[in-house]
Amino acid sequence: MTKEEILQKVVERIKDNEYDHEIETFLKRKEVNTDEFKSIIETARALVLEERLKVMPKRNLSVFVLFLILAIATIYFFAYYLPETNVHQSKTILSIVGAAIFCFLSFLAVAYYGTWKPQFLKHRDKPRIEFPLMTLMLIPGIIVYFIFSLCFSNGADRILKATQVDAVGTVVDGGVTEVKRVLRSGGASFASITVEFETKDGKTVRATEDISSYRFKDFYLGQELNIVYSSEDPSNIDLLIDDESIKELKNTQQRDFTPNDLLTLMTTKKENIKAALNDISFGWEQKSDAWMNEKSKSALMINDAEVRLITTFDKTNSYPATLEKMGFKKIETNNGKKADKIEILFGDKLYENDMYYFQIKTVVSSGQQMSVVLVNKK
Repeated sequence: MTKEEILQKVVERIKDNEYDHEIETFLKRKEVNTDEFKSIIETARALVLEERLKVMPKRNLSVFVLFLILAIATIYFFAYYLPETNVHQSKTILSIVGAAIFCFLSFLAVAYYGTWKPQFLKHRDKPRIEFPLMTLMLIPGIIVYFIFSLCFSNGADRILKATQVDAVGTVVDGGVTEVKRVLRSGGASFASITVEFETKDGKTVRATEDISSYRFKDFYLGQELNIVYSSEDPSNIDLLIDDESIKELKNTQQRDFTPNDLLTLMTTKKENIKAALNDISFGWEQKSDAWMNEKSKSALMINDAEVRLITTFDKTNSYPATLEKMGFKKIETNNGKKADKIEILFGDKLYENDMYYFQIKTVVSSGQQMSVVLVNKK
C-alpha cells in the first residue's frame, strides 16, 4: 500500500471518529515506521479539517442551537403553558416527563457545545454521545421536577382563584403516609383528606386535598367543611380551614374588627355592608336583622343610629387603649345591673368624643366570656 493510500485510509478513519491510538494500531499493521506516525496523522487531520470547515461549523452550531431552543421551549411548556390549563391531577407524571425531556435535551446541547470550533473539528466531526453519562443529570433532573411540580400547583391555585365556586363538602376519606429515611432515623409524613360535595349543576364530586399531617387529627368522617372548587374543573379544590387560604382565595384581610371599622359601618350603605364585612373577615351572612359569622363567633347588628358587635372577649381587649389613642375620653359609670339571660361581670366601659359613644360590656353567654360593643351617635 502506497503512502498516498495509507494517508487516505487514515483520513477515512479520522472521519469515522477513531481515536489516535486506534489509528496508530492500523499504521503498525501496515508496517509504517513509528517515527512517521505523528506526521501522517497530522497531515490527515489537516486534510480532514479543511474539508470539515466547509460544512461542519454551521451544521454543529445549528444542532446545538436546536437542542438549546428545545430545552428552553420545554421549560416554557411545562412551567408556564401547561400549568395554566386544567391538568393539575396529572401534575406528578407531567413533572416527571417534563424533567426527563429537559434533561435529555440539555445533555445533548452540552455535548454539542463548542463542536463548531476548529480545535474540536481537528479531531472529530461530531461529539461521541456517551449516554451512560446522563446519570450526571439525575440531581438537576430532581431539581427541575420540583420546579415543574411547583409551577403546576401554582397554576392550579391561580385557576381556582379565578373560577372559584363556594360549596360545603363532607369528609369521606383521608389518611397519613409515613416516609422513613433509609440511612438515618426519623422521616416525614404526608396527609390528605377526601371530601364529597355537590356542584351548582347538581353533580356529585369527590376530590382529594393535601393537608399538613399535624392538622389531620382535626378532621373526622362526616365532618362538613367550607370549600371552594373550580367551575372549570371541580376536582380542583381548596379547603377554607385556615386564615392563609381564606386570605388568598377570598381577598379578605382575615382580622378582628377595630373601633375604626365599627365607625365606618355606621355610614356604610346597606347594599355595601356584606362586601365591607367580608373584606375584614370571610364568612358573614345575614340572618334576620343580624349579620352572623360562625367561624369568628361574632355577630353584628347595624342601623342608622347604632352598631352592636358581639364577639369573643379576646377580640376586644385592646379597644380601651385604641379608643384613648383615637381621642375618646373614658366616662365613669355606675353598674351592678342585670339584663335578660346576660349577667354583667364588670362595670361597663364607656367612651365618648364629639360625635359618638363607645360602650364595652363583658358578659357570659352559654358559659363563654364574650364582649358586647355598642357604638351610638350622639
